[in-house]
Amino acid sequence: METHVFKISSLSLPAIIALILLCGCGKGEKATVMAPARVNVEVMGKNISGSPARTFSGTAESAEATTVSFSVPGTITKIYAEVGQKVGQGQLLARIKDQSLMNSNNIAQAELEEAQDAYRRLKKLHDANALPDIKWVEVQAKLKQAENAAALAGRAVGDASIHSPIAGYVAEKLADDGQTVLAAQPVMRIVKLNDMRMSISVPENEIGSFREGTTATISLDGLDSLSVEGRVEQKDVVANPLTRSYTVKFSIPNPDGKILPGMIGTVRVKGAAADSVASAAESFVLPSQSVLLDADNRQFVWTVRKGRAERRFVVADELSADGVRVTSGLQRGDSVIVAGMQKVSTGTAVSTAK
Repeated sequence: METHVFKISSLSLPAIIALILLCGCGKGEKATVMAPARVNVEVMGKNISGSPARTFSGTAESAEATTVSFSVPGTITKIYAEVGQKVGQGQLLARIKDQSLMNSNNIAQAELEEAQDAYRRLKKLHDANALPDIKWVEVQAKLKQAENAAALAGRAVGDASIHSPIAGYVAEKLADDGQTVLAAQPVMRIVKLNDMRMSISVPENEIGSFREGTTATISLDGLDSLSVEGRVEQKDVVANPLTRSYTVKFSIPNPDGKILPGMIGTVRVKGAAADSVASAAESFVLPSQSVLLDADNRQFVWTVRKGRAERRFVVADELSADGVRVTSGLQRGDSVIVAGMQKVSTGTAVSTAK
């Protein structure tokens, strides 16, 4: 048996490792080969066909709503409409006690008649040049004051009643019979149901893709998944300072009055807006455990490329009902490891379960 002598100091680390493996293997023995790590993957965009649609949660609201109140303070004697009642434009809704207002109006009307009588009598003298100019100016001023006072008193009597400014439905009743209210204190809220809007909040990086006329399919689960077509009617130009999102409103039909303010709907945006959003920054939802953090607190996922694991840094800052939404770093067709990622490191050979 020959004895092999090696000068260790002159060998590199890989050569030393190879030497150890060579010496450890006897005749007929083979070096152990690690089997590929078995993992589960998801292919990004695999289940998306055609143009992707963006989904938002929206709230139904009336396109026209108004809160009614008295212009003068007083005690409510009667409210003539209840919540849910249909009212017509100009219909009487409520009254306050108006006796003192009526008395003030009667006094103002009497003073107006007196001023008018004095004006008529003194006008004859003025026309005959028998009245000093200063006296004529005085009687004219008193008449003008009396006319204004009478007009204000008459208006106050009218303000003791509230009439509906629009045809619609009573959405809220904010006061009761016998309650004393201040001027401009809300008493009732009236909404229209034949002209409805669906309001959604859109992130600032997507608002530029929404334009007037952009369409969406809107479904309302509370109405047996009733589905209607919506069209962008209004888009805010100032972001909410807390959420940094913009409000977009879609006009929706409501011929039967089934859609009521406050109902929640699912808004699936299609057309140019969805295409623009997808091409600019397509996002994918992954199970939350598949998004990891490295030592520098950077988010990453493990992907499979040519049968080996590869680290991919991503941006995932939005939670959804199905997991976490990755908004940057992935493209359609990428295979992301969603189970078994603890078995891999960069370059690890992998076999995919699906």
